[in-house]
Amino acid sequence: MPKALLFSGQGVWPWRSRLLLCLLVCQGGLHAVAGPLEKQCTEDGKDTQQTGCTAIPRLHFAGRFLADLPTLNNEPDNFNIDTFVFHKDPGYNEMGSGDFRLVNCSVTRVCLTDGSCVEDDPIVGQPIIRSAGKLVDHDPENQFQPVLWGLAIGVNGFFRGDLVARPAQHFHDACGGDLCHEDEYEGDADSAMLVSTLQNVAWEENQSTFMSQVRSLRCKTNFTFHVKMTLYNYRGESESDAFPYGRVIGTIFAIASENPLPLGPYKRMLWGDGRPPLFHAPFYVDKCRKRIVLDFSNSIRSDLFGKIVKPWGGTMYLHQFNGTYTRCNDWQKDRKFTKKIEFGGEDWRRKTSVMIEIALDDDELKTVEDLPYAVVMTNEDLRNQDICITLLAERQDGLLASPVDTFTFRKEPYTSWSMKFRVFSFGKSATGSVLKPTMYHPKNDSKTVTVQECIANSNGICDLKFKSLDPGRPRKQNQLDGQLYKYVIHAQNSSEEEALEVKDLTVCIVVYSAHNYTPGRVTWYNDVYPIFQQYANLYPVMKPIINLASYEDVTAKLRLLEYALTLPESHPNHMPITRDLSQPKRDMILSWVRDTGGGKRLPPVGTAPYGVKDLKKALQTALELELATIPPYLTAMFSIKDGHNDEIVTIIKNVVIDEMKHLTLVANLLNAIGGEPVLNKSSVVLSYPSPLPGGANPELTVALARCSKNQIRSVFQAIERPDCEKEFSNIYRSLRKLSQNTLYYDDFAQNTEVQEILESCNKLTKRPQTIGAMYIHEILCPLATLTKKTSGGIFKKGDPKKQISEENWLREHPPFKVNDFNSAMRAIATIVMEGEGADPCNPLDEFGQPSHYFKFAEILYGKRLVRMNDPQALLGKCSDRFIPCDDDMKCDKSPEFVFAGRPLTFFEDDVWPIISNPRSDRYRPGSRARKFSDRFNKIFTDILKCLHTAFNGDPAKVKECTGMMPSLTVWAKKLVRTPIDPEGHPNDGPNAAPSFEFYED
Repeated sequence: MPKALLFSGQGVWPWRSRLLLCLLVCQGGLHAVAGPLEKQCTEDGKDTQQTGCTAIPRLHFAGRFLADLPTLNNEPDNFNIDTFVFHKDPGYNEMGSGDFRLVNCSVTRVCLTDGSCVEDDPIVGQPIIRSAGKLVDHDPENQFQPVLWGLAIGVNGFFRGDLVARPAQHFHDACGGDLCHEDEYEGDADSAMLVSTLQNVAWEENQSTFMSQVRSLRCKTNFTFHVKMTLYNYRGESESDAFPYGRVIGTIFAIASENPLPLGPYKRMLWGDGRPPLFHAPFYVDKCRKRIVLDFSNSIRSDLFGKIVKPWGGTMYLHQFNGTYTRCNDWQKDRKFTKKIEFGGEDWRRKTSVMIEIALDDDELKTVEDLPYAVVMTNEDLRNQDICITLLAERQDGLLASPVDTFTFRKEPYTSWSMKFRVFSFGKSATGSVLKPTMYHPKNDSKTVTVQECIANSNGICDLKFKSLDPGRPRKQNQLDGQLYKYVIHAQNSSEEEALEVKDLTVCIVVYSAHNYTPGRVTWYNDVYPIFQQYANLYPVMKPIINLASYEDVTAKLRLLEYALTLPESHPNHMPITRDLSQPKRDMILSWVRDTGGGKRLPPVGTAPYGVKDLKKALQTALELELATIPPYLTAMFSIKDGHNDEIVTIIKNVVIDEMKHLTLVANLLNAIGGEPVLNKSSVVLSYPSPLPGGANPELTVALARCSKNQIRSVFQAIERPDCEKEFSNIYRSLRKLSQNTLYYDDFAQNTEVQEILESCNKLTKRPQTIGAMYIHEILCPLATLTKKTSGGIFKKGDPKKQISEENWLREHPPFKVNDFNSAMRAIATIVMEGEGADPCNPLDEFGQPSHYFKFAEILYGKRLVRMNDPQALLGKCSDRFIPCDDDMKCDKSPEFVFAGRPLTFFEDDVWPIISNPRSDRYRPGSRARKFSDRFNKIFTDILKCLHTAFNGDPAKVKECTGMMPSLTVWAKKLVRTPIDPEGHPNDGPNAAPSFEFYED
């Protein structure tokens, strides 16, 4: 995507910026606004059908939902930007946007105030409005309480409102085939319920009996729409045809109540034990109509295809008992309340939301608030007919404690807040009942969050009051902010001695770490980039809209970013989307976004951290960066058929050898300052396609693919592209000069080139984008500063015995030892000049050969790059002008360089038709491709482990590592000639390809 115009203090946004703004913040759909009720209340308040005793009107709907859930943020290790590897642990939907939508949902039935349920009301069959919300995990360590933000719900032409954000709860699994009869089976198509209310309700003009009855209620005090949705049959399998859709059944209740109703009309709960065949089922008693209303929508189990799995093995009954019966004859003889329960089919589920009403007679009504209920099943086995199974049961004390609003929190340190519960006992307010919270995670921190037990008032309302302190940074290893605290709640009646745990309820609280900043001193590099790089890693779907890892892209869209950062948290596109950014950090980012000198400049970049620890970290990243460039080059080289395109193979092979030398020089640099190069862990290996480590070339996604001009242009040259920023060009020239001379520390302070480098480092105002610029900004500048600060002492921490030099190398132009500032400068200069060219106007490296970028350019132009001292000599000859960057970069000095040398022909037909971005586990187990791939990856891993050993004290082992390359080549060549289809032909393809994965034994 082309970049938007740079931000300026005045002027009209270009159309692209407006489009981007719409993409980012307009996806959430419309939000209903409440209208005046006075006229409607007087006109629609008539209720000719109501008597003093009415049922709760309700509306059932059914359809599908879309949940495009991001999954990179499911793994805590992915939050660490220093160790993040794209595709390493991506989950099933790495490009998820977080969007949640109700799709093709419509009203299936309405139940009126007289208790009748009808399907001929005008509202039946009408579509549920379509809007987009965001379904967001509370924390990577709490993924079973996702919160639905910003969704609007209603019926077209009748009403609409904004769903109050609340967490989903009561998750359980689906099952498949015969496993549906297995108690211990854990499936992968979860079912869950979400209960909330509507706010900002807007009333529309269409009429129906149901809406007339609802309108008669809406003018009453504390009228509320309660929404209960059951989400089921969502398959977390991206290869499934149904992905990312699931099914939904829901009910909207119209209720006027003086006290809050956490679960809508439901004030009692039949609890399961988490095993099949039934899960928890809420219910309420309608004493006025002498009915028990049970809701099995999230209780009944579904198979992997979304079909009802009815409990099997006997007949189910709803029974009122005291929990002491073990045999069917006991409760049957007792003649207590016993009613048969039967489930229907799929159409019945859609129309009723699996709500069942059971009639009560006058005698049964008398005990309805005295004893608990249970769902029991008789045994059809003739040998054990008298044994009854309890499937669901109410607590013996009848207590149900439910959070009124939410049970997940994100809080700042040093704050206080309350969590309101409503407590019922057999459906009545449980006055005097006690709630006792107990923290069980983390086990070693009982002081950061404190809370006291509470006692319910006469309305059954009980407030737990919390206080927080600063948790510090207990999760800093994963770069996760703050700490997650988990509580269970125990509830007891005032007359009880023992409190019992409230089932299936965990109160989760994230308390952020304290964060301080100074407005006006916030910089991209030190403060903003670490946060934005994390979001860029976790939510790559945002990259086409705004690349948060790119200073240029961020500063080009400052207004867009500021708008998103200032949206209310209830908005579906509130930034950040995961809402796991503390308010001080959000304020800090906003202060940076607005720090533009009144629109006269861009927000400050800052400088790289200049500590030894930071330098070691930067060098390890550079090590991984050099390693990351080798697989794309080798893949292209291996894909070329033997005996063809020999010159192309030689060019790529020489580039690979250079990269191996650069890898070794980085290891020498790291060893020189007392670091330890790491290559023996899977985290150092990219999973392709992937961005480069460390944020280098942030617009680039590196892919493994067959050799082609497109791969050379879009990937190879993008990796090696020169840096055309004038701020860096002066440093490049000074570095080139410095690397050609011997410099002793005594001359350090007086050396002109050193001083120019230090001064230029202090003046850098742009975030480095290229690999060469990163070496300057994150390695050269800190190293020069630390060398001056320590009087050269930084190099005394290294072990000279770990250095690798020409005696360990088997090819020309070997690496060299790094033991002082002079050799360090030479190492950096070698890497930069061979890779990108120290001067964009001079494409030659220290050996007079074109740098990598221009070697690849020779393939694309089909001619060698030559020095042309006399431009007149080109007259009449076919040539291409050397363009280092763009037309704005003027290269005035001579000699000129032109692509006018001997021809260099690349025949793309002489390349094997291999697949791009292979993964070994995508090859069929036992196939030739899988066997060859596993063998290749085993050798690749052995090479990495060998180099790790060599770089950490055994330099002589480098020759052994180099000797393993022919074996790697043999297995790679086998792979590229192997069709994935056993019946296929190698020339037709598609063929397998090496995946360069770390092989775990």
